[in-house]
Amino acid sequence: MPAGKGIGLAAAVMAIAAVPLLTFAADPEPETGYAWMVNQGASDAAIVYGSTETPEDYSFAMSCNNKRKRSHLTVYEDIAGAKVGQKLTIEIGVGSAKVAIEGKTSTDEMSGYVFGLAEKFAVKPVITVLQESGPGVVKMNKTSVN
Repeated sequence: MPAGKGIGLAAAVMAIAAVPLLTFAADPEPETGYAWMVNQGASDAAIVYGSTETPEDYSFAMSCNNKRKRSHLTVYEDIAGAKVGQKLTIEIGVGSAKVAIEGKTSTDEMSGYVFGLAEKFAVKPVITVLQESGPGVVKMNKTSVN
């Protein structure tokens, strides 16, 4: 993350604990078993929307390491028609607030999905959007995730 831009996710996580995070629910959603989870370490933190039972099963994961000045975002949703390594804009919106992050497409060996990946971006604008109230959506090309 560029020096002087945004704040580290680890610092922002403390502010998140008291506010809704995309209609943050303590219990998993019954139809999916997914929930928003926050994990904070001494120099790193993560916000994940995923399974409460299986750490590998998630659709949104954002992490930051303050010591290494790194930020990382994965939106694990198959992007129709995309090829690995293409430039990609990941747009995150909650209510009327939006933020766009430049990234690329990536894949993994297990699923064969082509999904969105971004690194070295300012975290504070994303946290600001995630703290808004209202319906949330993530857009990557023509793929939308609600």
